[in-house]
Amino acid sequence: MMTRLNTLWIQYVLFLIILIGLFFFLGMWEIFFSGPQGIHFIRQTDSLSFASQYFNCGYHFFEPKLFNLNNIEGKAACEFPITYYFTALLYAIFGKNVLILKLLHFIILSTGVFFIFRLSYLLIKDYFYAIAICLFLFTSTVFNYYSFNYLPDAPALGFTFLGWFFISEYLNDKKKKTLVASFVFFTLGSLLKVTYLINPLTILILALFTVFSKRDAIIPRTIAKKILFWGALGLSIVLLWNIYILYYNSIHDSNYFYTKPLPIWNLSKDRITEVWDYMRNHWHAKYFAYSSFQFLYIILLFQIIFIKKSNYKLSLLTLILFLGSLSYFILFYSQFKDHDYYFLAFFPLAIFVIINGLKTLQNISKNKYLHVATKLILSVIIIVGINYSRMKLHSRYENTDDDFSKISQLIRENKEAIEKLNFPQQSKFIIAPDPCPNGGLFFLDRMGWNIGKKEDITVGKIDYYRDLGADYLLLVSDDSEFLSIDEISSELTFKGKGIEIHKLKNTTDNE
Repeated sequence: MMTRLNTLWIQYVLFLIILIGLFFFLGMWEIFFSGPQGIHFIRQTDSLSFASQYFNCGYHFFEPKLFNLNNIEGKAACEFPITYYFTALLYAIFGKNVLILKLLHFIILSTGVFFIFRLSYLLIKDYFYAIAICLFLFTSTVFNYYSFNYLPDAPALGFTFLGWFFISEYLNDKKKKTLVASFVFFTLGSLLKVTYLINPLTILILALFTVFSKRDAIIPRTIAKKILFWGALGLSIVLLWNIYILYYNSIHDSNYFYTKPLPIWNLSKDRITEVWDYMRNHWHAKYFAYSSFQFLYIILLFQIIFIKKSNYKLSLLTLILFLGSLSYFILFYSQFKDHDYYFLAFFPLAIFVIINGLKTLQNISKNKYLHVATKLILSVIIIVGINYSRMKLHSRYENTDDDFSKISQLIRENKEAIEKLNFPQQSKFIIAPDPCPNGGLFFLDRMGWNIGKKEDITVGKIDYYRDLGADYLLLVSDDSEFLSIDEISSELTFKGKGIEIHKLKNTTDNE
């Protein structure tokens, strides 16, 4: 059996079978055709808005645009929009479908996971351990939830996994194409989420260490300079994109996305405690199953205790990656309170902790029974963890109703009736109340403005947006009583399930 696994196409087929099995077991099939929902609905609709606006407004790659006009012309930039752009191209073939973007993200991440299997086998030479390391990832609810989602963190992680495999393969066989491929993928991952830059930086630090010391460390001196060249090129591209983001957002008066770190030293003691408590008591069980965390702690302690038996190169790499991950945690500490997906950036570190721990065990003893026992324990941890994650994931899929998605859901329910009204594509809407800047506008497929709170729906606010070019006001029916519609120069155009649409009259015409 193990000999047959050496055939790459058999590995692909087995991986695909396991992946499909997990997809159904974890319940992802339940949301296969579902649009954005649940936790971080706002960020999901932001991502979909980028893709949709490329399709609506022309394929101008370096002019990413949202639906909300609080930015000049809706223009705003954050992550490198390659997946959004490609999704828009697929829209031209298959039509607009919310499945396309999350399926694309899932394919990228899944490909990365397969190459983690190949990386693990390359370093450990044991198929069972290699498979187990991949399956360990699925004991994380955060990993499973965002793997089939719209946020860019999952494909960033997938590209990073690919980068680690190809750089490891290059160090093994010295083929230039694998060196180039590694930094292509590292760069793509860092462009999607700059926080993943800690991974190529780890390799560059090792290369620098080699150049300025007498030891080869992980990287032979003969190839360290080649790595520095391609790494510097990748870093330059990431730097240029981030400079462009700042420039693009500044000229379009956009401050919608965070483009700066939020370090721990800028926070008060109370805020630091608040974030930590939230991570420890709310998110902790979603990061990994408890048994998975215990396994990570034990295997980390194990390799520290038996440091002399560990692989020097792997240990040094893991240590530098740990320091990089710690720096990332400190620099973006505040974000960990409300953004569970920030934890995904720690997954490469977790992978290397496990690989190095199992490699250390192999160095200590080749005893068959010891490794059989280890594999049985690891199997139990994985089975329990995946089942635990399945229950947590099911809970997330069920709890989809919240204030952020309320009006978007109403628009979806009235979508067919609204489309029959044939509102001009260039018409602009005010949606109120909608705390999600691009949610309702995305489902309406029109640009405009949102009014976040019920108490902010005033005649003055509506007149302000009317002067900016608003053509229609979409209100939740229950909230239309909160506002005196008679005071607004408008006429009722549509009354559906839970919502009303009013055509705003030009005030100059009434004078």
